[in-house]
Amino acid sequence: MYAYCAGTLMTIMDEKAVILVEGTGLGLEVLLSPEALGKYLIGGKCEFPLYHHRTEASEVLFGFANDIEKNVFQKLLKVNGVGGKTALAILGLGVDAIVRAINLHDDKLLSGVPWIGKKTAQKIVVELAGSIDFQSFTSSGSTAKNSGNTQLITSLVQMGYDKTRVEETIESLDSSLSIEQKTIEAIRLLSK
Repeated sequence: MYAYCAGTLMTIMDEKAVILVEGTGLGLEVLLSPEALGKYLIGGKCEFPLYHHRTEASEVLFGFANDIEKNVFQKLLKVNGVGGKTALAILGLGVDAIVRAINLHDDKLLSGVPWIGKKTAQKIVVELAGSIDFQSFTSSGSTAKNSGNTQLITSLVQMGYDKTRVEETIESLDSSLSIEQKTIEAIRLLSK
């Protein structure tokens, strides 16, 4: 079972990255969360927690910006109807926004993510309500607090939204909003 990866980021195509693992000559194909994608440059060093997701049809490695993202991802996978790529798209909202939506029973934010309908969003909220301690995530640092609009644009494009529309939408938002508020507002506007 794979749990962690450190090496050189060789290529990125869509959300898939090829990592040359340090000292092995082994290249791993990893689906990275939007935040993890925004952290590294091609040719640079990278390191992140991994989750080895096995199903009857496939085996996929998922990489995350930190252990908190990995934990939320694993909880999302427990919901019937949420697969790895869908859980990764949900992570594009940021951990704080996801945890807040679940704990406040706000299925509207989750249903704005591509591939998530209202029923699936409601199922996520019902099945995970109370299972994620909001205080433990906010006190240890938020993955939703990222480097700015570039990361937000990358996340939204990875979620399936058109890049031009995303850029126009982000530009139209009030610059005083937090990244979390911008994310929520952008998804609301892009889902219309």
